[in-house]
Amino acid sequence: MKFLTTPLLTAVALIVSATSLFSASALANNATLRETASGPVIGTEKEGVISWLGLPYAAAPIKQLRWQPPHAVASWTTPRTANTLASQCAQNADLGDFARAGGSEDCLYLNVYRPAELKDTDKRQPVFVWIHGGALQVGQGGDYDPSRLVRQGQSIVVTLNYRLGTFGFLSVPGLDMEGHESGNYGLMDQQAALRWVQKNISAFGGDPSNVTIAGESSGGNSVMAHIAAPGSAGLFQHAISMSGAAIMSRYPAFGAPRPLSVAQKTGSDFAQALGCSPEDSACLRAVPTRRVLDVQGAYLHNQLIIDGRVIPVHPADAYMSGNINPVTLINGTMRDEGHFFVALPELTHGKPLQAKDWPEWVGHQYGETLKSRVLAEYPLSNYENPSEAFAATVTDSLFSCPARALNQALSDKIPVYAYEFSDRTAPSYIGPTTFPLLAAHTFELAYLFPGFHGASTTRTKLNPLQEKLSADMVSYFVAMEKMTSRKDAWPQFRSQRDNYMTFALPTGTMVLGRFSDDHHCAFWDQQGIY
Repeated sequence: MKFLTTPLLTAVALIVSATSLFSASALANNATLRETASGPVIGTEKEGVISWLGLPYAAAPIKQLRWQPPHAVASWTTPRTANTLASQCAQNADLGDFARAGGSEDCLYLNVYRPAELKDTDKRQPVFVWIHGGALQVGQGGDYDPSRLVRQGQSIVVTLNYRLGTFGFLSVPGLDMEGHESGNYGLMDQQAALRWVQKNISAFGGDPSNVTIAGESSGGNSVMAHIAAPGSAGLFQHAISMSGAAIMSRYPAFGAPRPLSVAQKTGSDFAQALGCSPEDSACLRAVPTRRVLDVQGAYLHNQLIIDGRVIPVHPADAYMSGNINPVTLINGTMRDEGHFFVALPELTHGKPLQAKDWPEWVGHQYGETLKSRVLAEYPLSNYENPSEAFAATVTDSLFSCPARALNQALSDKIPVYAYEFSDRTAPSYIGPTTFPLLAAHTFELAYLFPGFHGASTTRTKLNPLQEKLSADMVSYFVAMEKMTSRKDAWPQFRSQRDNYMTFALPTGTMVLGRFSDDHHCAFWDQQGIY
């Protein structure tokens, strides 16, 4: 075997050195290269938006870290190519077309988006952090296209995943006695993501002192939880809760936060169903992911746990006492929220609600104590069919009237701006159904996130008038620091005025003194549900 001569070795060394210098230079000049506290990341530019996808904000909550608060992620030095969405969190298909089954427990990642034309020398832009909905059981940040918020709103958008189902919300004596914060693991994940934003968003052009957190459905509930959670203090300045007022409800009402004793009883039953003692944390952490998903259905919480630490008291009590994180709040609902929830069983079973089953449905939803009152307040003769009647009760009792009560509780403590989305021609990604879906739960998402369709193959599309309404909504939502200067167009909520920005075609307008009557709030305020 011949060895290379000294001149040839020198030439090879020079080529390698030149190549290394070129690579380092290319990286240094890469407009998408950013340095985070954990390490450098490289993004991708497409259609006027630069994105950094799948950035870890916490260590994978697997093995011994399952059912632990989020831990710090390991750092890296070689630039990380961030051009692929990370796995969604492990979940079943519990909400029909809203989200798909699958995923992994290794899912604590977020995505960052910014306008491509934004120069690093420009002033810091507002930050919009999106917390996805899905009953705390399904969904992922990657289902939401933020391009409209980025390009039109000139904002830095962050979407994120957090632990779901029993992986994210579980109280079991063995876990609760380990000495760490427990129960609301998914909410703690969200807090960890918000801490990541505070530490890193400046590197992407965002202003950490101008952060809006926003979410829809259980994402909206999460937003409202952060207003009441001590561990979320200082992590955001503005909040948008879309269809998130069920957090006002009192157990045992559907959608109410769970008292710790109730959550622990459910968690203990779940542990036993897995074949573990409720005190045996090691057994619980050894159960395969698939087995947890197969068993968890009967033991899911669709709300937070009042654990005494992460959520010290019922959030409604925190709002009324003023023991909250003071921020600016936009709080809104859909005109026909309940139509979505009545559509799901019809689409699943292939048949609509029948008149003969109407009293049974009401009794199941509200209990025998309230059944006769609800039937009297919502007579079938007032509606086209039983589906629309039941949908009205769900809209009013679970969303509209609790939202109004929330506005009343907070409006004398922080700036509160109330809205109702009322475009009853909104495009649908579910159906068809035997009754009109109108402005149903989740249907406003397409106005913020183009083409939103959840796990469905039916992409939504706005018509020109709806595009204008979308532009109105985006202009408000991504620039909440300007709400005071817009007080003539959208004044703060006042109980005596019952004033709501109404997002309906062709543009948003203020409507006064009608919301309570439209949604039977005088009736629901007396029923003890919230």
